[in-house]
Amino acid sequence: MNILSDRRFVVGERELLDLLKRSTCTECGDPIIQSSIVEAEKIAAGVKYKYTCTNGHVGKWISTPFYGGRSAVAILLQLMVLLSGASWDQINMGAKFINLAIGSARQFYRMQLQYRVAVQKVFTKHMEDIGDKLKEIPLSLAVDVRYDTPGFCANKSTAVFMDVNSKHIIHLEIGDSREVGRHSPKMERLLIERGLNYILNVSPYVVWEIISDASRNIISMMRTDPFKHLQHSLDIWHKAKKLAFLLGEIAKKAANKDLLPWIRPIINHFWYCCSASKGNVEKLLKKWFGILHHVTNQHIWPGGRCHHTENNLESLSSNRKWLHRNSSAFQELRKAITNRDWCGSMAFYVNCRQTWAIENFFSHTLLHYVPKRVSYSYDSYTIRNMLAVMDHNNHLHRLPQVTESGLPYVYSHFSRKTKQWVAYEKKSIKEYSYIPGLIITCMKEIYGRSCAGYTRTRQSKDLDNISANLSGSANPGSRVLLAEMKSRKK
Repeated sequence: MNILSDRRFVVGERELLDLLKRSTCTECGDPIIQSSIVEAEKIAAGVKYKYTCTNGHVGKWISTPFYGGRSAVAILLQLMVLLSGASWDQINMGAKFINLAIGSARQFYRMQLQYRVAVQKVFTKHMEDIGDKLKEIPLSLAVDVRYDTPGFCANKSTAVFMDVNSKHIIHLEIGDSREVGRHSPKMERLLIERGLNYILNVSPYVVWEIISDASRNIISMMRTDPFKHLQHSLDIWHKAKKLAFLLGEIAKKAANKDLLPWIRPIINHFWYCCSASKGNVEKLLKKWFGILHHVTNQHIWPGGRCHHTENNLESLSSNRKWLHRNSSAFQELRKAITNRDWCGSMAFYVNCRQTWAIENFFSHTLLHYVPKRVSYSYDSYTIRNMLAVMDHNNHLHRLPQVTESGLPYVYSHFSRKTKQWVAYEKKSIKEYSYIPGLIITCMKEIYGRSCAGYTRTRQSKDLDNISANLSGSANPGSRVLLAEMKSRKK
């Protein structure tokens, strides 16, 4: 039978022995002497028994098939942990709770060096297939960087390049803080610059626009060769969030409290201006300044007019007072709306672009495979990022789950921040149809091959040449450090 198609069960030792005692010899068919059944040498994630039948034949029974000289069950358990994004330490701890044999951690991490080669092959083929689909289409790429730890003390980081239309991740860059002298904020520019150079000069993609957050490093980089010919757009959601914060601070003063009900409509107006500008910054600014007339109940003015109808004017202004032009609230609002720096940055928002899809990937997929509370080696970190990208690309555009009546399954959520209820459609369960092929590739890679022939990647070794540890100096020795620490506690 096929190793992958076999069903597997967790069986107790007592039940195994009871079954073996009722078995017969494989050579002659005579009963097995029950007192002769003994456990033989240890097997990873399995058990081996030896026995003698009434005719003196010595036989053996093993709970797992073997593949390339290794326990097949142990191999599949290792692949289960790795490919699902789980942690061996947690799985192993749970197995100890119920006395379940799953193999050793040492063997898992040694075998991971072999699995890495197979995952790299599948990932490379996967990215080539995406390149064949998108290579002749002008792309707008969203880029963002995610660090492996919060704050400014990150050791590793991931840069993702995603097509905003198809939502496919077309490129991945992995960085280590040792490449930038342990100054982790510099990794953002390093990875994006390295990734864009690859996409523009090596990959088959045609790129005309880059979308990022409002990082000063990225803005300055995009103004230099060889990237200045690309259209650079910034994420509008972050800009709207900044606008909400700015107006909220103004409305905190008692003299400006009438501005508070207008914050949400002003933010909505900003979104509308960006979406309706169609790439024209002058058109965007003209619409943007129109809010100063609307909040004062002036809907037609020289050179412009509001685009809402008279019928919905009442609903738009319900529960809100019109602002007076000589009021403090209006004067502060005008300063914010016409701020030179704010208006000068509007050219970055004329295409109304967002990077929410990358943020969604970071929060829901990459965080599962590479949780920030766990530290990984460079190679392990790279493998898990590749698995996360394949997970994302293979499960795009999932349909929502449906109820028995055929309606989409919807659940609601109350935001404590916005004080509003929102509804979401529950997506269908992921199928992971690519996993069997990935398992087969991994098993072919390890068949009959020793772990001794596999070492860390060249990139990992090069990083050790830069600095073998965080301090940049040699370790004085654990026992020496422990002795010094004990002496201080006396």
